[in-house]
Amino acid sequence: MQLIARGLLLGAIDSLESLKRSFQVFLESIRHEGCEVLVVSHYDADGLSSFSILAYFLKRNNIPFHATFVEQVYPETLNQIPLEAYPFVIFLDLGSGYKHLIREKISGKTKVLIIDHHIPSDSHATKELVEINPYLAGLNGSEETSASTLTYYFLRDYPEVRKVIHLAVVGALGDRLDNGDNYSFKGINKEVLEEALREKIIQAAIGIRLFGGASRPIVQALANTVDPFIPGLSGNESACYSFLKKIGIEPKQGDTLRSLGSLTSEETANLATELVKYMILSGVSVKDAQRIIGYNYYLLSEKPESPLRDLREYSSLLNALGRLDAYGTALAINLGYRGVHLARAEAIAREYRRILARLINTVNENFDKISLHGRETLIIKLEEATPKLSGPLASILASTIANKLQSKKIIGVAVPYSDKKFKVSFRRLVDNIDVGGLLQQLSRKLGFDGGGHPAAGGALLDEEKIKELLKTI
Repeated sequence: MQLIARGLLLGAIDSLESLKRSFQVFLESIRHEGCEVLVVSHYDADGLSSFSILAYFLKRNNIPFHATFVEQVYPETLNQIPLEAYPFVIFLDLGSGYKHLIREKISGKTKVLIIDHHIPSDSHATKELVEINPYLAGLNGSEETSASTLTYYFLRDYPEVRKVIHLAVVGALGDRLDNGDNYSFKGINKEVLEEALREKIIQAAIGIRLFGGASRPIVQALANTVDPFIPGLSGNESACYSFLKKIGIEPKQGDTLRSLGSLTSEETANLATELVKYMILSGVSVKDAQRIIGYNYYLLSEKPESPLRDLREYSSLLNALGRLDAYGTALAINLGYRGVHLARAEAIAREYRRILARLINTVNENFDKISLHGRETLIIKLEEATPKLSGPLASILASTIANKLQSKKIIGVAVPYSDKKFKVSFRRLVDNIDVGGLLQQLSRKLGFDGGGHPAAGGALLDEEKIKELLKTI
């Protein structure tokens, strides 16, 4: 209700149909003029899925486009993008909080479309700037839609786009919007999923949420699982092998590693119980430990052994590609290419998991040295990480070092962004805090760029302002 109320403060609430009409007018203008379009997208799984759905549409309609992938629509970023050189610019999974900056940069001839599900600023859209945001229709964009489901939802009247409906679900999973009972979906996310289920494109089933689905060896599935992160097991196959032996599950059958699908119902129940117990004893909160059980989603067109079969693994793959700058590989996979592209993607994903595991170990080993404490907020300053890794690290640490956080309500990971600035990714540790709204409010007070969702947000600020932000929160 608090979020809906904030949406009402922005002015008159539009309906989804009103937003759709504005969207279609913008698209038809592009189709009519047939000129180049610039797409500015976020690089995470949701951003890459949104971009791929839109790229599929543009490609099928012979509309040329250029694309760039960015952290956020910061002033420094906009200064590097030639917006005025394009008659049409589309922002995906970002932009709603920075409409005033975008408007300052576009010429009178440039028309802008924003498709975003983050909390919008109180700067209104205009004739030259069309905004598609669920909050403008009274919907909770932090729980009910992703940018990818929005992109698909507003494009699905064009029949050719229905072939890539699975990408909308991949993007929603990438943003952890499976926040219904047993990790199901809500709102537009649920509507899009149900369409994919009816068309028998996706299958949903409740089970242990390990990385890679039922066809992968249990040892590998355990080791590759980072959402939720399993301390001591994630990234360590030998430790996973020993864990399975310890709880009475034989990891091998003859000389072959057993798959998750080969377990009996009793073994599956035992594995689930022992994993939850192990995670809680390792410092993971009860709530996060229970995340190991829930709905899994499978892409039926992919072979059981494919890393794209399990849509959570698919979203993790895209996230790794985006965080390590492999945007072309992500687009190729999303448009249906396999072979060398998929092999390259799997290699990049393995490297990404190794990097995350190494950084988590660094935090655990140097926790007291690199932690900055506020009254209710903890910021971990990690000099060796890159800006694209601060978000995943904050998410993992929020669930894996609960025993070190005491009474803290927010955790942040600060990494160098430029010579003088740091990017800080925040995650809430309790449910009654709106992190994105708080950062948006404090950004105006303290003079930095910030915003996000209720559960997660980010800030770009000078290094000396980190302690000031901690004190103010």
